[in-house]
Amino acid sequence: MTRNLTADLEILREHIIDLQENKALRSVDELLKAGTDPRGIMNCLSQSLIEIGRLYQSGRYYMTGLVLAGEIMRLSLELLTPHLAQEKKKGHSGLIIVGTIEGDIHDLGKNLAGYFLEAEGFEVMDLGVDVSPRVFLREILQREPDAVGVSILLTSCLEPLKRLTRLLKETYHEGPAPPLFVGCGFMSRNLEESGFLKVQDRERQLLGVEYVVTDAYDTLRLCKKLTSAKRGAAEYKDQGPAGR
Repeated sequence: MTRNLTADLEILREHIIDLQENKALRSVDELLKAGTDPRGIMNCLSQSLIEIGRLYQSGRYYMTGLVLAGEIMRLSLELLTPHLAQEKKKGHSGLIIVGTIEGDIHDLGKNLAGYFLEAEGFEVMDLGVDVSPRVFLREILQREPDAVGVSILLTSCLEPLKRLTRLLKETYHEGPAPPLFVGCGFMSRNLEESGFLKVQDRERQLLGVEYVVTDAYDTLRLCKKLTSAKRGAAEYKDQGPAGR
């Protein structure tokens, strides 16, 4: 019997959103055994996580639901990790530093994005959770990454984000800092309601935020775009006047 991949992924999504741990893990296992691209499964996990966050923001889920969802994600990633290792591409696509900003300990969205990036050949330096702006700055100066991703779930953590962008602006006043993007995941609706995304130009100028991503695939697309643009600019510079 031919499997319907779309239907199977939808079943997985429903199991996750309903917080059915055993059923969700069984679905992941069956999809892997059927030869499904693990990145497609990870995208399903990512989208399910965003939906769970929306349910939490609307008051339909409580903190216990987030905790259980986190456990389902952790166990699902344990099943996926060996397959993702096989999918990793040779070569080096660029270095991305990621971390969850000070005051926030949520890491599922960050972890998913990291797996996506590594599967596409990126080197990912994960600073962990509750990372202070000065630790971000120290690692940025030491490693000189191609981009920096800051994960943030709680609007109460916008102040540490502001401090980070101010530090970057002060430190790189004579040259461009590495591109900074914010992964807000299931805080995105909260940001829209607070006006953060509706007045992007003003807020980006205030916070120094250049890009906002909402899921792992969005993060991967952005990092590919940023590193491709950087390589193109470097090649153009290396050509010199004679090559222009």
